[in-house]
Amino acid sequence: MVHALSPTQIPTFRFFGATVAYDEVYLLAALLVLWATIGRWLYTDAKARDSDWAWQWGFGTPLTVVAGLDVLLLVVVIYLLLRESE
Repeated sequence: MVHALSPTQIPTFRFFGATVAYDEVYLLAALLVLWATIGRWLYTDAKARDSDWAWQWGFGTPLTVVAGLDVLLLVVVIYLLLRESE
């Protein structure tokens, strides 16, 4: 028999007056790593292809995560379609 955790059993801590679950912190850390990795990869790839827009792709694309993770991934697909082939 599987027992679900009640809200009082979820491990949490206080952060600036807000109650935060540990799972939320792990998810935020994973998203920050994804955000930084995608930005760095886009910049280095565009720079290697001598793109004049390298810093815009590298810096601007991760900023789209504000609109949602799906928008970020859509912009990455658009970049892959628009980039010059080697």
